[in-house]
This record gives sequence, structure tokens and C-alpha cells, in this order.
Amino acid sequence: MVSGEWVQQTVSGAWHAAWGVSGMAAASCWRLRAPETRGRLLLAALALVACISITGLVATLDVPDRDARLGWAISIYIAALGLWIVAFSRRHLAGDERYGRYLAWMTWTLFFASAAWRADNAILFAACWAGMDVGLVRLVSLQRRSRAVRHVARAAWIRLAPSMAGIALLAGMCAWVSGRDSLRVGIAALAHHPHIAFFASLVLAAAALAQAGNVPFMRWLLDSAIAPTPVSALMHAGLVNAGGLLLARFAPVLEAGGILPRALLLAAAWASVAIGTGVLMIHADYKRQLIASTMAQMGLMLMECAVGAYAIAVVHLWLHGLFKATLFLRSGSAVPRPDEVLVTQEVPSLRVPWPALVGAAFFLAYALPHPADGLRLVLGLFLGAACAAALASAMALTVGRWIGAAITVLAGATALALRDELVRACEVLLGTPQPVDAQLATAAAALMALQAALYAWLRRHARRPYALRAYAWLAHMGDASPRAIEAQPMALERLTEEATL
Repeated sequence: MVSGEWVQQTVSGAWHAAWGVSGMAAASCWRLRAPETRGRLLLAALALVACISITGLVATLDVPDRDARLGWAISIYIAALGLWIVAFSRRHLAGDERYGRYLAWMTWTLFFASAAWRADNAILFAACWAGMDVGLVRLVSLQRRSRAVRHVARAAWIRLAPSMAGIALLAGMCAWVSGRDSLRVGIAALAHHPHIAFFASLVLAAAALAQAGNVPFMRWLLDSAIAPTPVSALMHAGLVNAGGLLLARFAPVLEAGGILPRALLLAAAWASVAIGTGVLMIHADYKRQLIASTMAQMGLMLMECAVGAYAIAVVHLWLHGLFKATLFLRSGSAVPRPDEVLVTQEVPSLRVPWPALVGAAFFLAYALPHPADGLRLVLGLFLGAACAAALASAMALTVGRWIGAAITVLAGATALALRDELVRACEVLLGTPQPVDAQLATAAAALMALQAALYAWLRRHARRPYALRAYAWLAHMGDASPRAIEAQPMALERLTEEATL
């Protein structure tokens, strides 16, 4: 036992030292405007953090402390994500007058995002959470000569303030109830006081919704499209996900708070899924589509937490983060070539609705063995819808249609098996406190089925007055606020000035 504690302390010390090296490397890049050796030193330091975090996770696998294992797992994810985004930023932001400051504030944000989940001190956890959000706002506001950027930064600060205030209040409640500064002890103490846990659960739900950019705090996320691509990738893959992680860490408090806070969380998250999905369906702007997708995915993750499926929510967080970072970093290739715009390809019609049939088959195969399990109904709906959408894209091919369809079906089955294995591994990592709430899970499945049926009905009757009103409302919800739009972006003005010199 003494040897194990010594190993953990040694690894923890090495982790702090590696982040210290990363901070010094980032500070040395402050005045840079182009990639140099100091940028490569920052990448090496982040890679070192990832390797030490892997060592820390291996060293704590036999330790009963779930928070320690979760902290190391999240540290691996954040360090790997940061390494990827910073490597992309070194090329993408080269030449920008605030190039070095972007790298420095990214490192700041990555450190506090990672340290928050490794901190057991309640006050330190709240401070790291605030540091993470401050770093996010600073990244958004670096081009502050732009009036639109200043407006979006203020909006982000106002919307994220409830999250920071809620975390500070929760940390104070943990210290007050337990009489100690340990966050783990404070969470356990809150869970043993149902009346206090009820209020703490409401604060917890509000903080998670604000951090995730969900209803009613969604406007800052929709306006954040003005941020540079690497900042958007970091925001959508690593920071808005913190709402789901927060609920997973405070799971005993949320469970002890009763059904009302979780039902309210479920309702707000489902509204976010509905609005995000609708905005995604009608908007043509690619970056706005990605933001709407994040809003919907965060709603799904919070719904999973509301029903008690915390392991599934954490796996959802990891997979969504990697997928969304990839989409943002390759968003430059989303602009089609001129020949793709001018030449319209005919999509072959299908006599048999194979995508819908195969999607229904996947749903029945997954959910039918346990028809009373509401969570399997929800996951089955997601699985069936994803397979149907992928198969519809494969069947639209003029060449290799059936090969693409076969690959899609095989990939769906493989993804299902892989996801189940990841969920089982995460259950060992987390130690889910209580089983899934069957009533809330069934309600979540019913809400998702209702949403799918509603959107299908609106698309089928697209020219009806109520469908047009729904379209106009979703278009208004997805549009940026007028003050978050520039008639001529500041970047174009600087290019014009440089061209005239």
C-alpha cells in the first residue's frame, strides 16, 4: 500500500512538472507570429503530459478511488486533444498577429480543464473550473478589435457566469456540509442530506446546462461561430462536454436530489436536442451546422445523465469530442469545388425503402430482447436512425451502391460491439452509483420518438402554414444575433490594408 501511494505521488508530481514545462513553453510563444522551435517544444510537453497520464491511470486501476481513475482518464483525453489541436493551430494560425497568444491561452485552458478533474479539494475544483471558462472567453475575445467578437465574448461571459457561480456554490456546500475541504467527502455528505441535495441538484443541473450551451443558455454557443476554427474545435470537443462530466462526478448528489431535478434536466436537454436537430436540418452554413450538432449532442449526453446512464454519457463525451474535433479541423474542405456546385448529380430512387427497413431492423435487434428497458429503447432509436442515415447515403451512390450498403451494415454492427465494450470499461472506471431510472428512460425514449415523428411529419408537409412557421422559427433560432455579425470581417480589412502597402 505504501509503495502504491508512493507511485501515485511520484506520477502526480511528474504530471504537475510536465504541465509546468508546457506553461513555460506556451509563455515563450507569447510574441510569436509564425511557427518556431518553441512551438515544437510545446507539442513535446503536451505529449509528455499524455504519457504521464496514461501511467497514472495504469497505477490507479487497482485503487478503489473512482475520482482518481476518472481524473487520469480525462487527463489523457484532454492532453491528446490539446496535442492534436495545437499541432493544427501552429499551421492554421500562422501569421496572425496574436498567434502566440492563441497558443498560450490554449495551454492555459487545457491545463485548468485537466486539473479540474484531478482536484479533490473543493475550492481548488471551483478555481480550476473558473480558470477553464476564463481561458475559453479569452480565446474567443483575442481579436477584440472586432465589435462582433467583443459582443460574442461578453455574451459567452454572461452565459458561462451561472456555471462558474453554480460550481462555486456547490464547492462551498460540499465544504460546509462535510466540514472538510475534500470534494469526494463533500459529495458523499451532500448525498446523505436529501433536502440539501435537492437544492444542490437544481444548481448542478443549471451549471451543466450553462456549460453545455443548452436551453436556456444556448445563445452564446450559437454566436460562437465567429471564433477561429481551432478555438471552435477545442470548445466543442473539450469544454462544453464538461457539463456531462460534472453530472457524472456529482452523480450521488443528483441521485439523492429526487426525481424532480432530473426530470427538469431531462426536459431542458430534450428541448436542446429538438432545437439543435431542427437548426441542423435547415441551415446551410457548415460551421453553424456543427454548432447545432454539438447543441443536440450535448442535450443527448445530459439526457443520459438524467436517467442515470453516466458510463454511457462519458463514452458519448469521448467519442463525440474526437468526432467533432475532426469535423471542425477539416471544415476547410467542406467547401465544394465549382464543378460539384454547377453539375447536379441525380440521386437514384429506391423502390424499396431499404434504409428505413435496415434501421428498423437494428432498432428491433437491440431493443426487442428487453422491451421494458427504457435506456435500450433510447439507444436503439439512436442506433437505428444512424444506420438508416448512413445507409441512405450509401444507396445514393451510382457505382458500388450495394458494396457501400454492406460496409455500412457491417460498420454499424462493429460500432455497436465496440461501444458496448467501451461502456463496460467505463462502468469499471466510474462505478455507477445506482441503476438507470426506468421511468425516466422510458420517458426519454418516448420524447425522442415523438421528436423524430414530428420532424418527419413537418418535412412531409413542408408547404403547410404550420411547417413554414416552424421553419421560420428554427431559422431565427439558428441565426446569429445581429451584433455578432460583421459586414466585413476584421481579417479582410487587415488583408486589404496589407495589399495597399
